[in-house]
Amino acid sequence: MLIEYPTPALAAEHLRRIDAAHHAAQPQPGVTAVENVGPFFDKRTGPIVAIAAGSLSQSDAQTLLGAVNWDASVTWNENTYFDKKNNIANLLVNIILLCIIVGAISLAVGVAFGGARVLLRRYFPGQVFGSADQTEFISLDLTESPSAPSVGGPTVPIEPSKRS
Repeated sequence: MLIEYPTPALAAEHLRRIDAAHHAAQPQPGVTAVENVGPFFDKRTGPIVAIAAGSLSQSDAQTLLGAVNWDASVTWNENTYFDKKNNIANLLVNIILLCIIVGAISLAVGVAFGGARVLLRRYFPGQVFGSADQTEFISLDLTESPSAPSVGGPTVPIEPSKRS
């Protein structure tokens, strides 16, 4: 029988319990005794506990248990610089590329919209958007006319030589 545990430490702890239950002549509290099943052999390799019981000779059981081996393999030669799963640099590169793509699309749509307005005004004056004086756009008139006084009162120009 092969029993696999999540960690080698749990496997070692449960193997001690199995051995204690098998070798207990008198039942102890918290340990259930295993009935006599004949020869009983066990082995732990990593998180795997292997048990051989029944009508086996000791050499057959040792051969059978010797065939059970756990081999941990850890590799350090993986290139993780641009790993697609969990890499913050890859995330930042993708964010920058997304910003460039969205900016380019916005610029292209703005140029196309503005160009379409200019072309329609040139080839169909007054038909599509109306005349220039009928078109309403919100705009700021930042030029100050000489006939209208400003809000703060009349402005007096300062000569360049008197500026400090």
